[in-house]
Amino acid sequence: MPPLYFCKKCCSPLFLFGDDLVEQLKNVLDLERRAEANVVGKDVADCEVEFVDKDMATLLCRPPIFDEGDSIAVVRGPRAEPLGTVVEGGEHILVALYKLDIVSPGEKVSVVEAEQLISYDLQLQLLEAYTNNRLGPCGAEAFRVFFEKDSARVGTGTVDAYDYSVPGRGGEKLGIQLDESQKKAVKRILGLRDGEILLIVGPPGTGKTRVIAKAALELAERGYRVLIASHTNRAVDNVMELLPIDITLRVGRPEKVHATVRPYMLSYKARQRLGIELEKLEEEIDRLRKERKRLREWLEKLKQAELYKELKNLKPLAVEQKLRHINNELKRLVEQRNAMLRKESESLVKEAKIIGATLVKCGLWPLKDEEFDIVIIDEASQATITLALLAMAKAGKWVLVGDHYQLPPVFKSLKESVQHPEAIDSLSAFNRLVIGVGEDRALWLKTHYRSNTQIIGFASEKVYGKRIVADPSCNSIKLSLSKAPQGKYAQVLNPEKPVIFIHVPGSEKKEGGSKYNEEELRVAKEIVDELIKLGTKKEDIGVITPYRMQRNKLKDLLGAEIEIGTVDAFQGREKDVIIFTAVTTAEKSVAFVENTRRLNVAFTRARKKLMVIANVSTPWRKLMKDYINYTKRLNAYFELKL
Repeated sequence: MPPLYFCKKCCSPLFLFGDDLVEQLKNVLDLERRAEANVVGKDVADCEVEFVDKDMATLLCRPPIFDEGDSIAVVRGPRAEPLGTVVEGGEHILVALYKLDIVSPGEKVSVVEAEQLISYDLQLQLLEAYTNNRLGPCGAEAFRVFFEKDSARVGTGTVDAYDYSVPGRGGEKLGIQLDESQKKAVKRILGLRDGEILLIVGPPGTGKTRVIAKAALELAERGYRVLIASHTNRAVDNVMELLPIDITLRVGRPEKVHATVRPYMLSYKARQRLGIELEKLEEEIDRLRKERKRLREWLEKLKQAELYKELKNLKPLAVEQKLRHINNELKRLVEQRNAMLRKESESLVKEAKIIGATLVKCGLWPLKDEEFDIVIIDEASQATITLALLAMAKAGKWVLVGDHYQLPPVFKSLKESVQHPEAIDSLSAFNRLVIGVGEDRALWLKTHYRSNTQIIGFASEKVYGKRIVADPSCNSIKLSLSKAPQGKYAQVLNPEKPVIFIHVPGSEKKEGGSKYNEEELRVAKEIVDELIKLGTKKEDIGVITPYRMQRNKLKDLLGAEIEIGTVDAFQGREKDVIIFTAVTTAEKSVAFVENTRRLNVAFTRARKKLMVIANVSTPWRKLMKDYINYTKRLNAYFELKL
């Protein structure tokens, strides 16, 4: 069937099962893969394959643009073919090959970073394994959660753990008291039976990271192996840094993780274990590589000399013989080094009680064939079914933590995923299950701790049906300024007014297939400048807009130090101050900007102050209209004359 995701009559998502769902997912993945396989505009490194030993290869890459954890592909013609995972970065990269015989020693290839491309291949292979009944018991059970019309295994879990405490080592490090809904979530996680899946709705600021960390520690103390995964590095790292380093391992890309998490990294721990033995071996490898480079340069000069004919049977021959000897010795030492790193890495993975990785990395070396007792997936609303299954297929019970009132996955090839986010619910791992069984079957985290009471109060009332409440401590979360604001923005920047609406009588304009609003740009610039004058750090300010052109113009106006992004790109981020510029003034654009999930993401990124810039005369119909009335009730509505 064609990749349609919502009913054209009622715009509700289409929920398919069994073979129909397989075909639907394959269609989507094929479309996405085709778009990703076009390598135009990507950074390309020219590489020479130095050594290949079974499923490991060493490549000399110039420029050295790849790091540990990168998924890379070989460019052949207009397309890219997946190559493998970088075990060690730098100029001479070590690669765990995606498949055998893809490259040969001495071959010169162009290589690009291609995690997304490899992700699609892994998901398609997983679907193929399901179709051909080649999944293991855990994988087969995980597929049944989504592919069969049986909701009995899905929901809040059936048993509370008989004992809830954080015993011994690690409990103090977390240093967090859990509220009642968080404790209940941990108990349900500990009480899961094989074949059960627990859905946890974690609205912004309700402590889902604390719940995941506490549960993982409890499970590890009870002897279980835990896999913590998400589609983003950031979500995984937030949990990792709360856990004891001696039982926790982070698999992924060092340059993508926070500095506090690097000691948890697989490469860091492997090198620590191997110590002086690896150090001496690499020193000798480095010496031989330098000598090889020197001899190659010398040989080239000899061949270009006027006396080459007389010398060709003497010095060049001797140099070539020495080069062959060095290459043979290098091959032996590099293969020895590679084997050491691989063996130590695989040993560390086997020993770790808790492992954190992105969902894509779950399907690659060294986690490809690993099994766990339980998988916990954070931000599961943004994970597609097949992406989540890369992790879920490794265990017999699962926890999905998400928020179906925020944005689901975005598909490059599907217009519906941007214009109608709810049309993609059937393909979101979390949203599909929550909507399928009913949100009352999920367990909710209910107390918010991150933002000012008035900021989260709007989302609680208009989006979450008052299911979440602000902790009393949220009343004191306010913007701190070096002095009282003056001038036309004095009341707008008043710390006692955490939520603001600013009416700017501007109009939208089109450019480059997107939109911008000059008047709102000017006001946003003036507010940011004033905030900085009053002592607000640039890194504490975020500016969000629904449109790419407005984002681009804001970046030109405000510079690189202010974080600026579209709503979709800002999901999962947070700042002390958020400025939202709506741009649109045309009726036909209102539905896109005013989509409940899109505005909910934008409005819940602020901790201390939320300022919305828009034209009140725009025919707003629902959530923006509600927000305008909300600010009027709080005496926080302002009109600017330009």
